[in-house]
Formats: sequence, C-alpha cells, structure tokens
Amino acid sequence: MNIKRLIPGFIKSLIWYKYLRIKYRKHNKIGRRVKIAKDVIIGRNCKIGDNVVLGNNVILGNEVIIGTSARLERVHIGDNSVVEGRVIITGFGDGMIKIGKESFVGHNTVLDFSDNITIGNYVHIGYSQFWTHSSALMCLNSIALSQKGKKYRPTSPIVIEDNVYIGVQSTIYPGVKIGHHSIVAPNSAVTKNVEPFTMVGGVPAKKIKDLRMF
Repeated sequence: MNIKRLIPGFIKSLIWYKYLRIKYRKHNKIGRRVKIAKDVIIGRNCKIGDNVVLGNNVILGNEVIIGTSARLERVHIGDNSVVEGRVIITGFGDGMIKIGKESFVGHNTVLDFSDNITIGNYVHIGYSQFWTHSSALMCLNSIALSQKGKKYRPTSPIVIEDNVYIGVQSTIYPGVKIGHHSIVAPNSAVTKNVEPFTMVGGVPAKKIKDLRMF
C-alpha cells in the first residue's frame, strides 16, 4: 500500500467535506463530523445530527431532520420528514429509496436498496427492517457470497402508500405493497400485500380488522 498516495486523497476529502458543511450551514443546521458526498442536495432549514454520512445520490427537501449517526445513500426525502438516528441504508443493487413528505422513520431502521423502496406521504415507521432481496437460494445451493447476481439472489421492490403506520420491530419482505390508510402491528412479518384501510399483524402478518370505520 502506497501511503504517500493515500494521504493527498485523504486531505482532499477532508477539504471537500469542510467546504460542503460550510456551504450548507448557511441555511441549515449541520452537526459535527458530518460527511457529505459531492452530489448531495440539501434544501433549507434542515437539521442534520452529528456523525451523519450523506452518501451518493441523496436529496433532502426542506425542513428535513436526520438523526445522529444515520448512514444514507440513494435516497430522496420529502419536505418536513424525519429520519432518526442510526438508520442504515444498505444493499448491493441499483435500487433507489424515495420517502415522501411529513413521514417518519424511526431509530435503527434498515432500508435495503437492492431494489426500489417507495415510502409515501404521512407514513410513520417504528424501528423496522425493509428487505428487497433474499439470499435463501444462495444458502440452499452453496453459492459463494461474492456471487450477487439475481439468479440466486432475487430482488423485488417494496411500496408503502400514503398514510401508513408500521409498528416497531416489523419486517417488510421483498415485493410487498402496503395500501394506503393501513396499520402494521408491532413485531409483524409482512410477506404479502396489504389492502388499503386494513390492520395486519403477526408472523406472518394476517388481517386483524378493517379500518374504514376507524
């Protein structure tokens, strides 16, 4: 490893992070040790906590709040939404994550960009996990972890429509669509689509009641 080559690149990165923090602090509150990629776009009156990483392809609307130590990339977040601390966006695909306005994503939530995740407006999510891929076939067929093709690691998008509440410690599986004005009870595993105006819960999640009169 050539240390002499690494040091100039490291210094350039520090200078770039410093420049972006200064640039965005004019209209926003930026915490300490925040890292901001070159293509990040931040609106006005946002609050970004300490140790946040804003990676590639991040767009924040106006008055967005990002909690301490969140690690975000490939995500567009609408106005007045909140992403709490230690939320992690991860994956091995080409997916994008879109979060609408006035939505809330709780502490420690995991969002997988192996495929697209669409989260609507006025959606509240307790700390949960959203997976757009499955590696079950890799396990069953002794496929090496380095092989990330869709043949043995299929993906499918997740859609959460407007006005949905997802309780804490729930897991949303690939290909699931949760209809508008629905509730997912805490500690649920959602493996099938949820119709609008429906409460579901359990492992696997099943219909509990209709919410049209709620």
